Amino acid sequence: MPQPADDHSLSARETELLQLLIRGYSYKMIADELQIALETVRTHIKRIYRKLQVNSATEAIYKATRGGSL
Repeated sequence: MPQPADDHSLSARETELLQLLIRGYSYKMIADELQIALETVRTHIKRIYRKLQVNSATEAIYKATRGGSL
């Protein structure tokens, strides 16, 4: 099944999570702030990593801030 052309762009929710990571929030703090389950945060983070082609929060933050994604 073909992937949509826009598959690498972050959703509004993923961008929101990434902005909280940049501010130094832990996954638990993000879950509390957004009133979502911790596992939902983990799922969003995994998708962010996949879309940005990174393996850590540090890499994601660097790529997003240096690459102009945010």
